[in-house]
Amino acid sequence: MKTRLAIAALLGLTLAGCAKNNIAAERPIPVSVQVVETYGGQDVRRFSAVIQPYEQVDLSFRVGGYVQSIAQVKSVDGHSRAVQDGDKISRGAVLARLNSSDYEARVQQAKAAVTEAETLRAKAGLDRARATNLFQSQSLTKPEYDGATANYDATTARLESARAKLAEATVSAGDTILRAAFAGTILKRNVSTGSLAAPGAPAFVIADVSAVKAVFGVPDRLIPGMKLGNTLTLRTEALADRELHGRITRVSASADPRSRVFEVEVSIPNRDEQLKVGMVAALVIEDKSPEIGSPVIPINALVGSANQPGGYAVFFAAHENGGTVARLTDVQLGRTLGNLVVIKNGLKPGDQIITTGAGLLREDDRVELLLSKAIQTEQR
Repeated sequence: MKTRLAIAALLGLTLAGCAKNNIAAERPIPVSVQVVETYGGQDVRRFSAVIQPYEQVDLSFRVGGYVQSIAQVKSVDGHSRAVQDGDKISRGAVLARLNSSDYEARVQQAKAAVTEAETLRAKAGLDRARATNLFQSQSLTKPEYDGATANYDATTARLESARAKLAEATVSAGDTILRAAFAGTILKRNVSTGSLAAPGAPAFVIADVSAVKAVFGVPDRLIPGMKLGNTLTLRTEALADRELHGRITRVSASADPRSRVFEVEVSIPNRDEQLKVGMVAALVIEDKSPEIGSPVIPINALVGSANQPGGYAVFFAAHENGGTVARLTDVQLGRTLGNLVVIKNGLKPGDQIITTGAGLLREDDRVELLLSKAIQTEQR
């Protein structure tokens, strides 16, 4: 749109120049000519993206309590220290433990309750068996038999409840131990020995960085070229001498409602782990233009059409009667490419058109060619 306005403004100047040139000049008007070329370039678009881990998880205790111990590793001086950001961990490794004395006490209480409930149910079972025999011999009334049966059912329910509480207490005691969900790297440690850990609060952040991903947004016109599995190239300032290659692993199904861009995720192998989480990467996408091979001309060669209101035309130099005159031909414009415009109809590659000085010309004006070096070489 901006280029169209620029063309319109240029044509306004052209018409003003033509109005001043009411009388055909006796002397030829000096002009520059240029050969119509074909467009062979492509747009290279760059996007910024932040390196993210391929997989990341926050680890937290399900129960609260004071941290009793943190996993230990050897430091560079040979002494033991608590694990910290950047340390490697294996799957299932114990990262931290809470003081479990209260939880162990609850387990013991629950076990005692189960033992008591088992004793009561065993006695109730004997009472029910005795009542059954007496009831069958008609030595016991029906209400007394029903009472023995109800007591057995009640002690059975009490035993089941005690066992459930024991299982819950056992799980809670086990939750005082925090283990790594998978092998990876510690990105953040939020607890220390003696600190109070709240249930659900992240104690550790771990990530798998054997592969990383970069998520960036692209406009809708590039989405058709974003196919799963396609390879894209990216660079980082930290690894300026390396060209990184990643594959597209996700393309958003809808655009962001604010930015109107689509998220594209690129996964990059990172076995040497030189790519760190949080690094900024520049992704390069080659936007191949569909206009490749089409004739293009400079915008300043355009003038207003004499035959079509609102249309465009160009002057070309015609050699007639031992001189050179300006001839006007209508053209149909295509997409603008910087300071160039694609010609859909009216010109072909190799045609020589007038560029500099076109705004001062009228049809049949005599011109003097200021040939460019490329054209002079071609004419020799």
